[in-house]
Amino acid sequence: GPLHKTILIISKFMRNIQDLKKDEQDVLSLKRRSKVVFAFLFILILASIFKIFQLTVIERVNYTVESEKNRIIEVPIFPSRGLITLEDGTIIAENIVTQGIFIRSSLFESSQDQLDVLYRDVLNLERKFIQPEAKKENQKIWLAKDLSSKELAKYELHKNSLSHIELGTSLRRYLPHKNLFSHVIGHLGPINSDERLALSKKDYPVDSFIGKVGIEKVYENSLKGSVGKSVIEVDVFGNKIREIERIDPERPQNITLSLNFKLQKIAREELGGRRGAVVALDPKTGMIKALVSSPDYNPNILNGSEKGILVKDSSMQEAPFFNRAISGSYPPASTIKPFIGLLGLEENIINESTIVEDTGFFQLKEDGRKYRGWKEEGHGKVNLNKAIVESSDVYFYQLASQLTIDRISNFLSKFGFGKISGVDLYNESKSILPSRNWKLGNIGESWFVGDTINIGIGQGYITSTPIQLAASVSAIATRGTIFRPKLIINQDSIKPEIFQEVQIENQKHWDSIERSMISVINSWNGTAHNLYEKDGILIAGKTGTAQIKSLVDQELTVREEYEGVRKNIKDRDHALFASYGPIPNPNLVVIVIVENGESGSAVAAPIAKKLIMQHQINLTER
Repeated sequence: GPLHKTILIISKFMRNIQDLKKDEQDVLSLKRRSKVVFAFLFILILASIFKIFQLTVIERVNYTVESEKNRIIEVPIFPSRGLITLEDGTIIAENIVTQGIFIRSSLFESSQDQLDVLYRDVLNLERKFIQPEAKKENQKIWLAKDLSSKELAKYELHKNSLSHIELGTSLRRYLPHKNLFSHVIGHLGPINSDERLALSKKDYPVDSFIGKVGIEKVYENSLKGSVGKSVIEVDVFGNKIREIERIDPERPQNITLSLNFKLQKIAREELGGRRGAVVALDPKTGMIKALVSSPDYNPNILNGSEKGILVKDSSMQEAPFFNRAISGSYPPASTIKPFIGLLGLEENIINESTIVEDTGFFQLKEDGRKYRGWKEEGHGKVNLNKAIVESSDVYFYQLASQLTIDRISNFLSKFGFGKISGVDLYNESKSILPSRNWKLGNIGESWFVGDTINIGIGQGYITSTPIQLAASVSAIATRGTIFRPKLIINQDSIKPEIFQEVQIENQKHWDSIERSMISVINSWNGTAHNLYEKDGILIAGKTGTAQIKSLVDQELTVREEYEGVRKNIKDRDHALFASYGPIPNPNLVVIVIVENGESGSAVAAPIAKKLIMQHQINLTER
């Protein structure tokens, strides 16, 4: 009864007390957990506040700079390349505007649909898609250059669907006269890996062109000028908002050449694509008036300013890129005889009256080797004048054997043989002037008298380049002064520069040699008498026929053996003519070499005469 109720009440009370204790523990536990959570939130808030402070205050300058970099960019401004002109103002190298299509590097990846439209509907089928190299943000990626009028019309038609693709312009080097000055001016080309290591990317970006040969290479620094810059603000799409700063590029120098247009054209036309070279220069200054190497090429195709076939496969064998005028190495042949004759006079080995019996061959000993002359029956009794006029080999065989190689080598060296002339073009070759030491070092053999005999007629180991031979011959025209050949005339540092001075004991010997060279043309028996005109100007000259293949069959006559040799065109003799005029005040030295042309008088000499005659007309027209 009552006791039972009391017990129930007490037990219920005890349970309530236990529940209260449990609730109290839960509250305490919750309080502890809450403290941890609040502590974590407090730390997180503090960290966030610190980070905001760091970004907005501490590192504000750094992020401002980075932001400016994305918003403000520098665009290089490249100057147009310097012009190359002649003295009369004729432009022979200029720049033309070509149009192309480009896309900004930041838009490239997101513009595949537009690129598909471009290559499918706008550009010519032969244009292939080229995956561009990785470029900096907002740089131009050229998709196509040198657009045709048809491509430009198609672009205008589709440009609304090509919002990321822009039309741009660029300058290309252009030679208005194409091949005429190719070996003088040279051409431009893309920068190769070796050049890239030596050049700054600021001055020469990845797709830059640089002078590869000729004047374009030698005067690269003068012609290219210095790079300027434009500092611009752009939006998030790379579009220009405004120009903040502009530094204009430094204008490049224009270059003026000493060449004469008419002489250059005549020289090229007369060579007519045959392998050979022509060099014409003023002996009183060294200034070059014509320099032609044949065959040639069209530099505009390499410059990217014209399209077409650069050189036909069949023409590559003719080496059209090889500058024969400064790098072609040829035996001087009989053009060396006036120099050997001058040395004979100076050394008193001969005088003008010394007679040699030319029977068609020369022997050191009665039973020794026969050194045959070009004329089977010989020239009979020969003095120095007749020896030069008729080009007697036997006379100079004997004279050379008496002079010895030591005296010949030392003397010819004074005239620039065996030396580089220093013309302001790239890749001039050094001619060979042999000596005892030269043969021992290069051939590994001792020098023989037979070697000296061959040198006497400009054959054997001796070689000349057309530019060196022109410089050497000018010494006779000026009576001993050789000026270094030059092409540039408008730079302060370019003045007539003496290359060699030839001192001789008897000045009358110059006159003696010149009289004989005049008679080569004016005398009935001269090897270049075909040039003679009764009332024409006086020209001094010497023909040459350079053997390519030695004639060694003693059983056959020279003519018979050569008939067998000449069946192969490449084995035929080279035709040479060295000349200057008009006498007595020569203003032009002309060297003509026609490879495998055979006859110096019939093939090479008429070209030289035309140039000397035209030069006189040019001077009167000034």
